[in-house]
Amino acid sequence: MNCPGSDPPRPRMAKSVMVAYVLWAMGGPLGLHHVYLGRDSHALLWLLTLGGFGFGWVREFIRIPAYVGEANQDAEKDRKTRPTMVLPPVSPVRFVGQVFVGIYFGTVALIGLNSLSFFYLIVLPLCVGAGVHLVSCIGQQTSDFRKTLTTCLITSPIFYGSSLSPLPISLAASITAASHRRHRPPPPPGSTQKLGPRIYRLGLAWLAFSAPLGYCIFHNTTATLYYLSDCVAALLDMFWFLPWLRNVLSLEIEASLEDITRSYRELAKTWHPDHNPSKDAEAMFVKINEAYEILLRRHKPQRFK
Repeated sequence: MNCPGSDPPRPRMAKSVMVAYVLWAMGGPLGLHHVYLGRDSHALLWLLTLGGFGFGWVREFIRIPAYVGEANQDAEKDRKTRPTMVLPPVSPVRFVGQVFVGIYFGTVALIGLNSLSFFYLIVLPLCVGAGVHLVSCIGQQTSDFRKTLTTCLITSPIFYGSSLSPLPISLAASITAASHRRHRPPPPPGSTQKLGPRIYRLGLAWLAFSAPLGYCIFHNTTATLYYLSDCVAALLDMFWFLPWLRNVLSLEIEASLEDITRSYRELAKTWHPDHNPSKDAEAMFVKINEAYEILLRRHKPQRFK
């Protein structure tokens, strides 16, 4: 009942099946149709997995009318009369999704966060539990996150240090989440959430998920570039000691004698055993001297031209 003088709550605008299908076709793997229907948990899952690795997006072609019906509250009467103690039906699809998404979140954590302290005791179970719980919150259902996370924290030390640990952790967490499934309580009448804050929260969640993975990719790419540069340097060194192959390739020397001497002095000062306590300093200093002598011999003919 409304208070005297207060405006009645605005009815929510009915969602269109046609619009949902258009958004599904245009940006389904990014969860655009779920954002339109107010299914933010489902939208976040699709955003992080690109539509359930493509399979979930295709499956939704026949599920969209049911999603639109839920968004339009076609089952409002059933939800009001449904006993709160009655458990939702068991869904094998949801359970499989919980296991796979938990493994997926755990694998991403292994790739991007395994250098953190207490990784297998705290970080990995937290990531796996978050993935399992995300699937648990899709649609009209939810679960007990604390019990799911507790299961992950108990299971993770058993498989400490194993690269396959996300599998048993996710399986145990999915069983716990399925055992404590329950209906999501209906929102208060007239309560609506603006699109801006919803997109903002989805963006923060996506950034928290992708930032460690992006850093790992950048770090590995940098290491790969360094490795390739070392390989090229090794090939050039091999050509250096093969005069006939060097002549065939017509390798030209671009550095002047002054540049070589200046670089040699800087490197020699850096790697001299008297100034560098590193155990590799002496060997590196010898290599620098050998390279400098070779460069001087190559420049001798040019100086007399």
